[in-house]
Amino acid sequence: MVFGVFDGFHPGHQHFLSEAAKQCQTLIVVVARPEIVLVLKNHAPRQSLEKRLEKIVSYNSSWIVIPGDSKIGTWSALKTHTPEVIFLGYDQTALQDELEKLGITYRCITAHHPDTYKSSLLNSDLTT
Repeated sequence: MVFGVFDGFHPGHQHFLSEAAKQCQTLIVVVARPEIVLVLKNHAPRQSLEKRLEKIVSYNSSWIVIPGDSKIGTWSALKTHTPEVIFLGYDQTALQDELEKLGITYRCITAHHPDTYKSSLLNSDLTT
Protein backbone atom coordinates (compact mmCIF):
# COMPACT_ATOMS: atom_id res chain seq x y z
CA MET A 1 0.00 0.00 0.00
CA VAL A 2 1.08 3.56 -0.69
CA PHE A 3 -0.38 6.91 0.31
CA GLY A 4 -0.01 10.14 -1.62
CA VAL A 5 -1.53 13.21 -3.20
CA PHE A 6 -0.30 12.48 -6.74
CA ASP A 7 -1.11 15.98 -7.96
CA GLY A 8 0.23 16.53 -11.47
CA PHE A 9 1.15 12.84 -11.94
CA HIS A 10 4.81 12.93 -13.02
CA PRO A 11 7.78 10.56 -13.53
CA GLY A 12 8.67 10.76 -9.82
CA HIS A 13 5.22 9.43 -8.93
CA GLN A 14 5.46 6.78 -11.64
CA HIS A 15 8.84 5.61 -10.30
CA PHE A 16 7.54 5.48 -6.72
CA LEU A 17 4.48 3.44 -7.64
CA SER A 18 6.28 1.13 -10.05
CA GLU A 19 9.04 0.39 -7.53
CA ALA A 20 6.47 -0.33 -4.81
CA ALA A 21 4.52 -2.60 -7.19
CA LYS A 22 7.66 -4.65 -7.89
CA GLN A 23 7.78 -5.56 -4.19
CA CYS A 24 4.23 -6.85 -3.74
CA GLN A 25 1.55 -8.97 -5.36
CA THR A 26 -1.14 -6.30 -5.28
CA LEU A 27 -0.49 -2.59 -4.95
CA ILE A 28 -3.14 -0.47 -3.24
CA VAL A 29 -2.80 3.25 -3.94
CA VAL A 30 -4.55 5.56 -1.48
CA VAL A 31 -5.04 9.05 -2.93
CA ALA A 32 -5.50 11.94 -0.50
CA ARG A 33 -8.77 13.84 -0.56
CA PRO A 34 -8.57 17.63 -1.14
CA GLU A 35 -9.62 18.49 2.42
CA ILE A 36 -6.75 16.38 3.80
CA VAL A 37 -4.23 17.91 1.40
CA LEU A 38 -5.34 21.34 2.57
CA VAL A 39 -4.67 20.42 6.20
CA LEU A 40 -1.35 18.66 5.54
CA LYS A 41 0.13 21.00 2.94
CA ASN A 42 -1.71 24.27 3.57
CA HIS A 43 -3.02 24.34 -0.01
CA ALA A 44 -5.52 22.41 -2.06
CA PRO A 45 -4.37 20.11 -4.84
CA ARG A 46 -4.47 21.61 -8.34
CA GLN A 47 -6.33 18.61 -9.73
CA SER A 48 -9.57 17.11 -8.50
CA LEU A 49 -9.58 13.82 -6.62
CA GLU A 50 -11.29 12.18 -9.59
CA LYS A 51 -8.62 13.37 -12.02
CA ARG A 52 -5.80 12.18 -9.74
CA LEU A 53 -7.44 8.75 -9.33
CA GLU A 54 -8.01 8.52 -13.09
CA LYS A 55 -4.35 9.34 -13.90
CA ILE A 56 -3.10 6.50 -11.70
CA VAL A 57 -5.62 3.98 -13.03
CA SER A 58 -4.71 4.91 -16.61
CA TYR A 59 -1.02 4.42 -15.78
CA ASN A 60 -1.65 0.91 -14.39
CA SER A 61 -5.14 -0.52 -14.26
CA SER A 62 -4.05 -3.60 -12.28
CA TRP A 63 -3.52 -1.53 -9.14
CA ILE A 64 -6.30 -0.93 -6.63
CA VAL A 65 -6.70 2.85 -6.50
CA ILE A 66 -8.92 4.30 -3.78
CA PRO A 67 -9.62 7.69 -2.21
CA GLY A 68 -8.23 8.29 1.25
CA ASP A 69 -10.11 9.23 4.38
CA SER A 70 -11.89 12.53 4.81
CA LYS A 71 -10.65 12.75 8.40
CA ILE A 72 -6.99 12.50 9.45
CA GLY A 73 -6.14 9.52 11.64
CA THR A 74 -9.07 7.33 10.60
CA TRP A 75 -6.88 4.85 8.67
CA SER A 76 -9.86 3.08 7.07
CA ALA A 77 -7.69 1.85 4.15
CA LEU A 78 -5.47 0.02 6.64
CA LYS A 79 -8.48 -1.54 8.32
CA THR A 80 -10.22 -2.50 5.07
CA HIS A 81 -7.24 -3.88 3.18
CA THR A 82 -4.78 -4.89 5.97
CA PRO A 83 -1.60 -4.46 3.92
CA GLU A 84 1.55 -6.35 4.86
CA VAL A 85 3.71 -3.28 4.23
CA ILE A 86 3.35 0.42 3.47
CA PHE A 87 5.76 1.88 0.94
CA LEU A 88 6.91 5.43 1.59
CA GLY A 89 8.40 8.07 -0.64
CA TYR A 90 11.64 9.75 0.40
CA ASP A 91 9.77 12.83 1.67
CA GLN A 92 6.98 11.13 3.65
CA THR A 93 8.61 11.56 7.05
CA ALA A 94 5.42 12.58 8.87
CA LEU A 95 3.68 9.44 7.61
CA GLN A 96 6.70 7.39 8.65
CA ASP A 97 6.40 8.78 12.19
CA GLU A 98 2.69 7.88 12.31
CA LEU A 99 3.29 4.34 11.05
CA GLU A 100 5.98 3.83 13.68
CA LYS A 101 3.53 4.93 16.40
CA LEU A 102 0.97 2.46 15.02
CA GLY A 103 3.55 -0.34 14.79
CA ILE A 104 2.99 -0.77 11.04
CA THR A 105 5.73 -2.15 8.80
CA TYR A 106 7.00 0.18 6.11
CA ARG A 107 9.72 0.37 3.48
CA CYS A 108 11.15 3.45 1.84
CA ILE A 109 11.39 3.78 -1.93
CA THR A 110 14.37 5.70 -3.24
CA ALA A 111 13.72 9.02 -4.94
CA HIS A 112 13.75 9.42 -8.72
CA HIS A 113 15.54 12.70 -9.47
CA PRO A 114 13.96 14.61 -6.54
CA ASP A 115 15.52 17.88 -7.68
CA THR A 116 13.53 17.60 -10.91
CA TYR A 117 10.44 15.49 -10.18
CA LYS A 118 8.87 16.90 -7.03
CA SER A 119 5.33 18.22 -7.20
CA SER A 120 6.11 21.38 -5.23
CA LEU A 121 8.86 22.24 -7.71
CA LEU A 122 6.86 21.34 -10.81
CA ASN A 123 3.82 23.25 -9.58
CA SER A 124 5.67 26.27 -8.15
CA ASP A 125 4.84 28.48 -11.09
CA LEU A 126 1.15 27.61 -10.99
CA THR A 127 -1.55 28.90 -8.70
CA THR A 128 -3.54 26.45 -6.60
